[in-house]
Amino acid sequence: MENNDDISRHELWELWRSKVLRAEKQYDEYYDLVRSIRQYYRNESAKNKQNIFWASVETLKPFLYFKQPKPYVIRADKHANEIENTAAQILERALKWNMKQFDFDSVIKYARNDFLLSGFGLLWEQYCLKYKYIGDICLKDEEKVVTDYVNPTMFLADCDKVSVWEDVEWIARKIYMSEAEISESFNLSEDSLIHLDNPERVVSVYEIWDKSSRHIYYLSPELNGDFLLIKEDTLHLSGFFPCPKPIMATLANDGIIPVPDYVEIKSLLDELDGVNNRMRLTMQAIKISGCYDNSFPELANILDKDVTLVSLSDFEKLKDAGGLKGILEFAPIEQYIQALSTLATRRQTLIEAIYEITGVSDIMRGSSKVGETATAVAQKTNFGTLRNQDRQNDMQRFIKELLQIKAEIICEQFSEETLASFAPDITGDKSFVVAQAVKLLKSDKLRDLVIDIETDTSFNLGEEEGRILLVLDNINTIINKAFGVVSAQPALLPLYKQMLEAAVASMPNARQFESTISSVFAKIGEDLNKPDAPLPMATAQKQIELQEKKLTQDYEIKKEQNQIKRDELSLKALKELNN
Repeated sequence: MENNDDISRHELWELWRSKVLRAEKQYDEYYDLVRSIRQYYRNESAKNKQNIFWASVETLKPFLYFKQPKPYVIRADKHANEIENTAAQILERALKWNMKQFDFDSVIKYARNDFLLSGFGLLWEQYCLKYKYIGDICLKDEEKVVTDYVNPTMFLADCDKVSVWEDVEWIARKIYMSEAEISESFNLSEDSLIHLDNPERVVSVYEIWDKSSRHIYYLSPELNGDFLLIKEDTLHLSGFFPCPKPIMATLANDGIIPVPDYVEIKSLLDELDGVNNRMRLTMQAIKISGCYDNSFPELANILDKDVTLVSLSDFEKLKDAGGLKGILEFAPIEQYIQALSTLATRRQTLIEAIYEITGVSDIMRGSSKVGETATAVAQKTNFGTLRNQDRQNDMQRFIKELLQIKAEIICEQFSEETLASFAPDITGDKSFVVAQAVKLLKSDKLRDLVIDIETDTSFNLGEEEGRILLVLDNINTIINKAFGVVSAQPALLPLYKQMLEAAVASMPNARQFESTISSVFAKIGEDLNKPDAPLPMATAQKQIELQEKKLTQDYEIKKEQNQIKRDELSLKALKELNN
């Protein structure tokens, strides 16, 4: 590409270099803050301090992200055909396979940890392709979509007239490379304006994604003259950027540089460190010290041992002096003990204030007061989780968008053969269905397909299980009532099917039940539409004989009952005559 919007390539490079340097100045203060937060979190400056900040972060980690999610793909149109259903299954299996090709769980945790420490978490999707040669023919050998971790101190974004993330026109990530690596990676030509004189020199290289031009620029501010590379957009993502909207802490809708939670509690942390230091010095000052009468030199080392008996040459003189109390005087330590108690109270107040601001509470750490009812504990837990529920939802939003980008790249970049290899095992000759499903993914990508995740958290697992059990109970009730009603009124079968589908749809990954429900109701409909088949002759004769036998037995029982009644009446009449 030689020019852009009627400006020369060199002018375009100057423009982007100035944008990068200007953005770096706006991010410099944030970068320094992130480094200081990490240093404090690691307890590098004072190894013996009580690191409540570390404890708070460790407590919130599993609340935001507890376990690797399971992606599933469903159709927006529940009445889609078999081809669209197969396409959804192919994409879901491709996503699950791709997540197993690297440690996806750890990468998500990197972003989660950055969010809790620096207030910013971001991951970057990258299409990786390996080739193989068969003779002189080059073929695709292996392709996958890798999720890369982006350090917050290596990220840069458009800050000009930007209030919220949706205003951002370009983003960039910084990579440090030696001049030798640059020469090898970008294959610079001999007539390039960039001159690499020192192969060992390490410089910063920015990978810039510009949404307005849909180009990717590679440049190094330290290497004057030209871009290292300009690429056309080959991923063709709906949002252009190869990353989802980051998870960010405090924002005031006047910029996208977040304020980490550490800033909100820094004054409390500094005071807590001061209180802990004073308590340490006070503890050192609390020791037994004093003076004694030097006429008793034997008592000089009486406090050196835990249990000591000292032999005195003149014990009577000690008795006349009033015993040990009369010859020993200790320095007072009551003021130190009182100060220590006051400091301990203040420390506890500071810890509670830090937990209150960060959203950490005793019940969220798994502790409760003795005597509290289960209802009280549950109410406290719900209140604690509500305070951070918004962040947990944002974390799940981040993962869903990340998988959405990954799915788009899979549909756009993977070959048809690779996509077809993820087709589910279908009985019969369904090659046409698979081929059309792959064609659908390649042409329309995620049209009418919704990507969602199943997540397990340590805090809402009980609530989720209770909801699922309630749904299952409702489904069971629907089924039990449907048998009798539908048998009498077959026209109500579609209504009960729709009711059952609505109940199942509220469960996670409801798609797995769709085919079963359809086949079951189809079989029921066939059975209801079948005319009553004539009974075989032998069976009919047997039923007649059984019916005759039952009638005979009923007659004999009735006859015996009538005889008993007649006998009772005769006895009653005889008794009246005798009276």
